[in-house]
Amino acid sequence: MLRRGTGHLARERSPRWPYLVGASLLCLVAASCGTRLSDGALASAKGALSGGGAASGNGGGLTGSFTTSPGSAGAGSGGSTPASAGTGSSAGGGTAGSASVAASGGASGSGSSGGACGGGTGGSTDIGVTSSTITVANIASISGVAPGLTQSAQQATEAWADYVNSQGGICGRNVKVIPMDDGNDSQQNYADAAQACNSAFAIVGSASGFDDGTASAAAKCGIPVVAAEVSTTAAGNVPNIFGASPGNARYWPLGAAEYLKAKYPDAIGKAAMIYLNVPATADQAKREMQAYQSVGFNYVYTASVSPTEPNYAPYVLQMQQKGVQYVTVYSDLSSAARLDQAMAQQNFQPQVVDWMAEMYSPDFPNQTQPASNGNLVLMATANYDEASGNPGMQTFLSWMNRVAPGFKHDIFAEFAWSAGMAFLKAAEAVGPHLTRTALLQQLAQIHNWDGGGVQPPMDFGNKVPSQCFSYTQIEGTAFKRLYPSSANQYDCSGGLYKF
Repeated sequence: MLRRGTGHLARERSPRWPYLVGASLLCLVAASCGTRLSDGALASAKGALSGGGAASGNGGGLTGSFTTSPGSAGAGSGGSTPASAGTGSSAGGGTAGSASVAASGGASGSGSSGGACGGGTGGSTDIGVTSSTITVANIASISGVAPGLTQSAQQATEAWADYVNSQGGICGRNVKVIPMDDGNDSQQNYADAAQACNSAFAIVGSASGFDDGTASAAAKCGIPVVAAEVSTTAAGNVPNIFGASPGNARYWPLGAAEYLKAKYPDAIGKAAMIYLNVPATADQAKREMQAYQSVGFNYVYTASVSPTEPNYAPYVLQMQQKGVQYVTVYSDLSSAARLDQAMAQQNFQPQVVDWMAEMYSPDFPNQTQPASNGNLVLMATANYDEASGNPGMQTFLSWMNRVAPGFKHDIFAEFAWSAGMAFLKAAEAVGPHLTRTALLQQLAQIHNWDGGGVQPPMDFGNKVPSQCFSYTQIEGTAFKRLYPSSANQYDCSGGLYKF
């Protein structure tokens, strides 16, 4: 789930979406133009894009320029109001131009009392549902080879449940979370998910690089999975598994690759990819290389490394010998730190060191200074230090700090909160007679989703990763926004590579 832009032993590049030049399409992405589009209108607008190059193999597509201003936070359907719309010009098979979107703080958010709830709670309607409670499970990687790796996702799921219960629950039912630990192990992940099949209504906010275990169990029992992130292709291909970060089973966002190509044209011709030799990271690394090669990346060096490798010096030496100028990895934070330190020790200074979003944690610069100065971090979520301009982030942080004071700021917590909010929206849409089948039908209807402002917009129901991204740069022990330059903004101009 180690991902570029988002998760652990399977890294997912920051999401980006095909973006739009007409006013009606702008409404689709910004979530409102005075009034929100109906589901039918959303579907029509999406259909207008479906034949375009944005989802084509070469990643070409529509781009435009627009911004949205922050909307309301917390409960309620908070919207985002378009501030300005730019234009693009045709160039070849696509529409050229720049595009950015601001964190909306509430686009596609959900209130605490959906209109479908009516009176009463509906009684016991399915596994894990009673007249007073909805029991959900959460699977995180807390023990094992990388202790505490996604513990924040479990904390965020518990914070989300407390938030929902403080608002009166879901149609009068309180949410109860069963915490589980897969120990960074596929077999234990399977055992946890199998237990959840029999004791919980759904699995919510989970984050694990070993969710191929969940894939097997969920495919058998049909339990809805609303994950923080989907790490493995196996999980991404299970119909009843959704994710705030949906994985890259079918699409790979190209916006970051196009940005790097424009800014560092010489570096991408001498690229290196290093990944841990576990199934999730190996698969994600190969998929990213395939997608990035479509826009001109040339990988002159690749290496598969053991998760417990203590010495990265030989890998650094080989990169030096091959003249590598761009380095990226799919690994856990500790392995990336060892690589960064080895590069510094051998005075290897490639033009670009591009870390995945998992490194967006205070632990990384604290472990790697001064070696990591100037390194890039590809973002998949909103920035913690920009919460003052993002009401949705403020709500998330408020509840996280109540449940887990001093929690580690990372992407897993943000995605887990977003997953919980998507579950809330779908469950409220179902109403009192809550069943797994009905919930899955409603999850598939969620499209322009930003988790209330904690992540860039993506198509949740269709499992399409966001085309929006931003970059931060490490300076000392801090992360400084690099691109786009304005706080709470994303570049959404890139296309999608389709597998």
